[in-house]
Amino acid sequence: MKFVFDPDDLEILQGIVEESSEHLNGIEEGILKLEAEFDSEQLDAVFRAMHSVKGVAAFLDLIPIKDTAHSLESFMTDMKKGLYPVTSEITDILLKGVDILQLQIRQLGEHVKKLEVNPPREKFELHIKKHGFQEFVQEAGVIRNNTLESRENGREESCDSKIQLECEWPEPVANVMKIEISSFREQLLQDFFEETSEHLDTIEKNCVELERQPEDLERLNAILRGFHSIKGAAGVINSMQEEETPDDPFQKIKNLSHVAESLLQTFRNQQLPLSSPVIDIILEAVDRTAALSQMVQGMESEDLPIEDLLTRINALSDVDKEANQSIISSPVENIPRQFKAFVNITNQALESMENIIASAREDVPISRKRVKQYLRALNSIASSSRYLEYEDVQVLIASHTQFFNDLVPGEDLVNPELIEEMKSHHGQIKKLLGDKVADIKDLLSNVPIEYGEKRIGEILVAQQKLSQEELNEALAQQKKIGEILIDRGKVTTKDVERALLEQQLAREKSKETPEPARASGDIGGQSIRVSQDKMNRLMNMIGELLISKNRVFHLAGKIGLEYELPGLAREVKDIASEVARISDELQDAIMSARMIPLRVLFQRYPRTIRDISRKAGKSVDLVVLGEETELDKTVIEAINDPLVHMLRNAVDHGIEAPDKREAQGKPRQGKIYLKARYQGNSVIIEISDDGKGMNPEEIKLKALGKGLIRPEQIESMSNEEAYQLIFLPGFSTREEVSELSGRGVGMDVVKNNIEQVGGTVTMSSQLNQGTKFLLRIPLSMSIIRGLMVKMGSQSFILPLDSIEETVKLPAHKIRSYKKIKIADIRDEIVHLIYLKDLLGLKEDLDEPEVTSARRIPIVVINFDGNRFGLVVDSFQHEQEFVVKTLAEELAALKIYTGASIMGDGSVVLILNPVQLYQLFLLLDHGG
Repeated sequence: MKFVFDPDDLEILQGIVEESSEHLNGIEEGILKLEAEFDSEQLDAVFRAMHSVKGVAAFLDLIPIKDTAHSLESFMTDMKKGLYPVTSEITDILLKGVDILQLQIRQLGEHVKKLEVNPPREKFELHIKKHGFQEFVQEAGVIRNNTLESRENGREESCDSKIQLECEWPEPVANVMKIEISSFREQLLQDFFEETSEHLDTIEKNCVELERQPEDLERLNAILRGFHSIKGAAGVINSMQEEETPDDPFQKIKNLSHVAESLLQTFRNQQLPLSSPVIDIILEAVDRTAALSQMVQGMESEDLPIEDLLTRINALSDVDKEANQSIISSPVENIPRQFKAFVNITNQALESMENIIASAREDVPISRKRVKQYLRALNSIASSSRYLEYEDVQVLIASHTQFFNDLVPGEDLVNPELIEEMKSHHGQIKKLLGDKVADIKDLLSNVPIEYGEKRIGEILVAQQKLSQEELNEALAQQKKIGEILIDRGKVTTKDVERALLEQQLAREKSKETPEPARASGDIGGQSIRVSQDKMNRLMNMIGELLISKNRVFHLAGKIGLEYELPGLAREVKDIASEVARISDELQDAIMSARMIPLRVLFQRYPRTIRDISRKAGKSVDLVVLGEETELDKTVIEAINDPLVHMLRNAVDHGIEAPDKREAQGKPRQGKIYLKARYQGNSVIIEISDDGKGMNPEEIKLKALGKGLIRPEQIESMSNEEAYQLIFLPGFSTREEVSELSGRGVGMDVVKNNIEQVGGTVTMSSQLNQGTKFLLRIPLSMSIIRGLMVKMGSQSFILPLDSIEETVKLPAHKIRSYKKIKIADIRDEIVHLIYLKDLLGLKEDLDEPEVTSARRIPIVVINFDGNRFGLVVDSFQHEQEFVVKTLAEELAALKIYTGASIMGDGSVVLILNPVQLYQLFLLLDHGG
């Protein structure tokens, strides 16, 4: 449709896009909540959203948006008056309307975005796609009227006065669509991949929880919403394909999501709990959908069939295969526009009848509620048939309605004869409706394509229903040609309606309009998506800004000391301080944008535990705490594999078999705890179990058998040191190789991956009580706060979160014990490590001689209970440092986690205190 606007209207259009997007945000969830449990406040919220969208659209008379929102608002008004409850049929039509609104707002936003680049100074035109809103308004009106009729004890009102066939049908949408679709489609694809991944994660998490709590209706609704959203988004992408093929991945995703949604709806409608086989197949659908999405992105190259999975899902729905098919086998898109509402309404009614038949149980009283639902479905079909004047369908429905009116709910029992009669009724109606659609399709194939370009009068003349002279005479009057010819008795109403139908059929034949579906993402909402590459670039730029800030401070000091210009030095320092303030705020903002909650990672793991425990024949419950803790997105991606491996080990190695646990007096179901919490500038992730624990003697013998240690080391090795052996390459406690473990590739890789992000991993265990792993992960890999120390002529950086304190002790308080140096710091004995000796640094000739009076600088390091003092020559200063990755040769030296560039351009290495301590032990400085 074409709209003409003044230049000042651009600001109003911007407001319409922004406000409508905000009102529609979360509206689907609100509608589904209303269906699950009626709530007047929720109804008011949905009503206000629809009313607001209609109101802002009315400012510029945007008819497609205004009329669509008005149709949805009408349902809300009726429900506020208590005229009828929220049914699955109403929910479906509401969600469909929201899909259309979202797509309308999305494409209007694309127009506005283009106009903002070069704002118009004169009147401008916008060509807005209709997205089938007229057909939706018609369909919504029929459903609303049918619902009102059923609430008025079957009192019939003809819909003919409310729904009129227009003589002039709209042009095909493609002829008025004048926006560039390629960039729009690319954005939709990006949103589709991201949102599908999020929906699949949510579905997976809720499936596992639903298996534990089968009565949790809210989780079932959340799963349904996820599949509905994926189906809608895939439908949008699929409708933009130049050519539709059955092997199209988006069509497969749409089909798979649809059957999964239908299966879940069947269980919800019948109020049946989801069994483990159903959960299994839903999770399989999640995996297949994820694989199809990856295939489109080029991450999977092999074609993925879904036919076997579709068959198994349909089989689980416990409804006859014939009943699962709609009244037409071809897509709805192949049916003319004015019949789409008829097909959709009758299909929904047939599906409702199928569910009632499938849930029928013998030898129980007939449910009054079920009878009303069945009669409502029959009435819906009858009303739609009256609109199209299908008298034979109306007669058939009337006979079936009479049959049900003769039943006495609450007294008559459900018996095999009644179920068979219902199945017979359903089959008869379905066959008759299928024949009607087949007739329409046959008519479509035989209609001359040139009828699409002809007017109604020309078609009637071509069919010899009218002469050319009679047509010319009628055209001279200022009325619609169809009305004139009917008033004069030249043709009948049916002749005009058939000509209208054939005209539209011809237009449909030449160009088919894609089905409206849910638009992915919001335009003008409160949040935007930013690519990972852009975030990384911003992070690199803020890093460079911090280096430049430090250089300005260094320059200020140089001006004051070397050039003896204190006034200029103070001025430069003032400017540097202002730059520092701005850069610090910018850094905080960017760091905050990169931080995401661990929930996005942790919500995957209930599925992992479920699958592994089933394979291992164990019963395991995963308890997750602290999932709101946030980490840098890059760090979260890096720690996923280590966490999965440790959780697999906890199930396979830690948790015992149910019978064995019971014999030991433990609950049959084992528990694994996954916890996260902040500690300084790090996040602590704890993985623990209540399983059998680790036997240190068994670990020693396994390590000895694999040649990882020498026999003489066993006697002097403590239990804590024995536990560290599991981190050696090639170590495994499994005798045989299984699907889950025993390959000798594991904890060493976990440790390496954690250390690559600057983290550490430690463990403790108690026999028959369980094992605990602690992962210390830095909040960010890009910027750290540290203390610079000097050793000889070189400087080094120590991360601040590993430093307990700094002290300066008189030299005479440092004493020797065996081969090590120790000191008494705050009434505790701390052994000392000389950084100079550990790194093999040369003696500094300018270093002052150590006397008993000289005070020795010591950095007290504390990590996971290990406390030691690092002896340095001097403390320099504390600040934030930008972490730069090391070259491959230096990165192999684990005592360094990275490097930083100073204000004077020099490069300073960042030390890893944990690895320094490990190196100290390895060199046997501890005896």
